[in-house]
Amino acid sequence: MAEKRFLVTLAMAMAMAMATATALVAGGATVAQGDPGPTFVDPTVTMVRPAEVHLGSLVYVGPYATLIAGMPIHVGDESDLQDSVLLSARTGPVDLGEQSIMAHGSAAKDGAEIGERGTCPGGAGHCPSFVGFNSEVDGGIVERDAMVLHLARVGPGVRIPSGRKVLSGKNVVTQAQVASKTAPVTEADRLFMHGVIEVNVSFAHGYSMLAAESPSNVRGINYDPGGTAFNPVRNLPTLAGVPTRDPAANARIIGDVRMADNAILTRQIVRSSLRADEGEPFHVGTVDSMGTNVTFHALEHSHLDLGDHGRYGNGAVVHGGPAFSATTSSASGLTLGRSAVLFQSQVGDQVTIGSRSLVQASRLAAGTVVPENTVVVDGVVAGRVEW
Repeated sequence: MAEKRFLVTLAMAMAMAMATATALVAGGATVAQGDPGPTFVDPTVTMVRPAEVHLGSLVYVGPYATLIAGMPIHVGDESDLQDSVLLSARTGPVDLGEQSIMAHGSAAKDGAEIGERGTCPGGAGHCPSFVGFNSEVDGGIVERDAMVLHLARVGPGVRIPSGRKVLSGKNVVTQAQVASKTAPVTEADRLFMHGVIEVNVSFAHGYSMLAAESPSNVRGINYDPGGTAFNPVRNLPTLAGVPTRDPAANARIIGDVRMADNAILTRQIVRSSLRADEGEPFHVGTVDSMGTNVTFHALEHSHLDLGDHGRYGNGAVVHGGPAFSATTSSASGLTLGRSAVLFQSQVGDQVTIGSRSLVQASRLAAGTVVPENTVVVDGVVAGRVEW
């Protein structure tokens, strides 16, 4: 079932089989002779010392990711660096093994190692590892089949072993803290990670096809790839009721994003990513303000429905998921603070979610104020963001 849901169409697979080798460039694909498929790097990606960045096959690097290779950066096959991810190897290399997932806004820094060692369930040779929304691995080690949940941090020299996940908001700075600040990875977690890998492998194919048709297809306000079981039809965003393609726009607005604002107002959104290439459609009311490195995205078969007068701080994430009939929604006047995360939740009028807070799988009544650095899961305050 999962494999069927995520298969790339036969036409896409045939097109990729015909691809020829190219140099690694932003907005294109790289296919080495004998490799199983292309790697796609969005044109908005920033690379410092790109000769020291080594990407495997079938890697997807999303909008506004930044890779700083003061020392080498290695990313293994079938890994994905999602929107606004930071890999910073200023003082030590950064190594990501096969099937490493860096979710929106996450960071791996200075000696970080993810998915390179450890064991996989059932003795498998390959399995995913995961770093969640706006989380950070700063010189730490996250083994295969391990997770760092949202707005959590792993400090230098700390090892998260296979089969464990750092709980949201926790800051693990010593090995002794691992036992108290982690929980077992569940089978549901593993299904989720495998699904993320399959979707992002399809993005490596699909966006490479779009770029091969025309480099302008993967810039600004533009098409999603389509051609997948979870998103079969290629769509353009709709701005104030008008289907719009604008490769020169200063943001990446992709696929079936239906915005109340017109093209002139939407041009004021800069360096943010509204990406309806997996879950769709997105209904987005008027935007009063949007900072940089904001991400709107949704898991397959889920949706966003955001009210008017939204205010979204730098690095905020709004993400759809299966909870609440698969619709993440806000009424009028949502304020989402800097680096805050609203994930598979529904909130009423005039809700404020403070900077670096997480609201997950929750319903919030009108007028609710979530303080800064607060973790809310299943409608209950589950802790604080400790760093």
